Amino acid sequence: MGLFDKLKKKKTIFVYDEKYNEFVAELNGIKFICEKIEDNYEYTAIELAHCYEEKIADLVNFLLPDINEMFGVSDVEVIQKALGKPEIDLDRSMINYLEQTLDDVHIISVEFKGLFTDFYYASIDG
Repeated sequence: MGLFDKLKKKKTIFVYDEKYNEFVAELNGIKFICEKIEDNYEYTAIELAHCYEEKIADLVNFLLPDINEMFGVSDVEVIQKALGKPEIDLDRSMINYLEQTLDDVHIISVEFKGLFTDFYYASIDG
């Protein structure tokens, strides 16, 4: 590898958002954010985007007790549709639902591990 090859900027799926001071990418209708692009983030975002649809049922089942208590909704399909577009914070391994339609006040957040292999903590904040 020559000197000029080292100086070339690496292409990435992330774009810097000056307004929010973060890097952003969108894949399969999922917004990914991070403060700094780490070596594995592009690969991780792609993998998470590919497996999100097959893991959404597990995520909704994890959220079900909290959502039922807060909003009185227990229908898994209704909840899944109401969550809307996810925003995944790669720095914190957190899924945020900023546009959920169960109400117009709260943000729903869930910590996860791996490719949605485990869910740890749910927060409904508003």
